[in-house]
Amino acid sequence: MPSPLLLPLLTCAAVLLVSGVAKLRDPASVDRAFTALEVPTVLDRSPVRRALPWAEAVLGLWLLVTGGALLLLGAVLVLVLFLAYLVLVARAVRRPEPVDCGCFGALGDDRVTRVTVWRNVVLVAAAGLAVVAGQRDVALVPALSEPATWAWLGAAALASLAAVLVTHRSTGSADVTGGSEPEVDEDGNYLRTAIPRAQVLTEEGRVALLRDQTNRGAHLLLFLSPGCTPCQSLSHEVAGWADDLAPLVVVKAVVAGSPESLVVGLGHLKGHAWFDEFGIARAAFAMSTPGAVLLGTDGYLAGGPVHGEGEVRAFVEDVREHLRAQTDVTAP
Repeated sequence: MPSPLLLPLLTCAAVLLVSGVAKLRDPASVDRAFTALEVPTVLDRSPVRRALPWAEAVLGLWLLVTGGALLLLGAVLVLVLFLAYLVLVARAVRRPEPVDCGCFGALGDDRVTRVTVWRNVVLVAAAGLAVVAGQRDVALVPALSEPATWAWLGAAALASLAAVLVTHRSTGSADVTGGSEPEVDEDGNYLRTAIPRAQVLTEEGRVALLRDQTNRGAHLLLFLSPGCTPCQSLSHEVAGWADDLAPLVVVKAVVAGSPESLVVGLGHLKGHAWFDEFGIARAAFAMSTPGAVLLGTDGYLAGGPVHGEGEVRAFVEDVREHLRAQTDVTAP
């Protein structure tokens, strides 16, 4: 009978191999993860970022092919790595704004939640059992000579496949954004609703009521979170969009955080940012990040809300086209 300690050993190896290969296929995800998870400066170096996917893949293979003292050493390294990952995601989930980790490159759900923390707790436990396997000289290669091992591995693989298929949700049926959708009537026409009573903080720390701000012109609000990977990409477009849509539409990034966020990686938003430190505006619009909504000058929504990077970009382009059409009509 094969040792039950083979299962956590194989689990750690599979996770490391999948994670390493996924990161190698999408190197930018490693950069985004280091930024979003606020990896300590001493480790936040380009050589470390480039080496991490290879290290994961090598450790995964190490657990599969070694035994004895080498297996024990590899298992200890994996335990240390998984503990570090656990600390990073545990810190991230306590932050007020959503955080994307890119833990498995382009695979899986990027958003760090309590489920992410529990997943990493399970991986730390598996790595701990892998250390025990190394101490007891339980290795995969010798066990493969026993026919019972193959039957046991096949049953474990079948159970894992069944669990994946049962819990799988297609992207078409899943609500991936978690935000509200624009209201429409029976004919599918957009219904304008009143601007919610919500407030934000200005860069100077003053409270600003959204309804009052629209007296000075229409406002396009882009809801962003510092730890959200698509938000980081959109944040670099804000200044350009503000120039394109001025003077008819004011563009503001509503950042999930305090005005101090401008000092930490968001300096390029200076002059174009409001802050929603306690999530009041996000809750009022039932908004996820990234998201966008257009506030009219008459106290009603003029478009949106929309959610997701692609939808936000398309929404901004629609607003731009609408303004361009208005300009063409009014031109002499």
